[in-house]
Amino acid sequence: MKLFFRDRSDSGFRPSRENADLVTQMSPLLKDFAGSSDISSLLDVFGRASVSLGFPNYAISRISMTHLKSRPRILTETICVHYPENWIHRYRQHDYGSIDPVHRAAFTRFVPYRWDDITDLNSAERQILDEARDAGLTSGLSVPIREVGGNILLFNLSAPANHGCIAMNLQLATIISMLFYLGLDRLVQSSRPAASSVRLSSRQRECLLWVARGKTSDEISTILEISHHTVNYHIAEAMKALNVNRRTTAAVYASVYGLIDR
Repeated sequence: MKLFFRDRSDSGFRPSRENADLVTQMSPLLKDFAGSSDISSLLDVFGRASVSLGFPNYAISRISMTHLKSRPRILTETICVHYPENWIHRYRQHDYGSIDPVHRAAFTRFVPYRWDDITDLNSAERQILDEARDAGLTSGLSVPIREVGGNILLFNLSAPANHGCIAMNLQLATIISMLFYLGLDRLVQSSRPAASSVRLSSRQRECLLWVARGKTSDEISTILEISHHTVNYHIAEAMKALNVNRRTTAAVYASVYGLIDR
């Protein structure tokens, strides 16, 4: 990917200090994201960039809207999460992904938004945000990127309380989210086997579906009523079929290319 800057020196144009600083900060980011050779390294680059901007807690997920018995429901596929362990456990235990107001807002927002700016909260949504603050996710912002097919790749970044990086680094947070999105698309396009040549068993698809929704092998074994050894076997076989070496990567590939149901 190339960036082109028009030479306007003849017109007396000079970039502002803010714009000059932005370009300076973007340069190493572009290099690092472009140099990512797999999804694992891409996630590492995003994590370092997020922390450097003052967001030590972050998550990337793919969300979609479905209708069950004529009622809308949000489905969440976790790509990565770097939140406090106690919050991750509580979030999964109570299936907060389906009623998270941060997720709901993504379907009506076309630009990045701060969590504090989400309005019309019902009692359950207000409780989620209150519990998140108690767990250390005191303030944050989200960057929604719409994908073909109606899904949303959602980047959530959280900063400590009273931290000034929310407004200051909103633009850079948007940039690293877009760079991750472009990097993910590049890696999936170049590394995956042809979708038509991949054959996953029904059990492999089921296991990857729950991996995409952030479940552990033990949790999947309970859901599917099979042993966790069997779960690990099916996930390992799916990884072989997809030619990847991480279960999260397998779930991402399978989701993006329609190999698992949503």
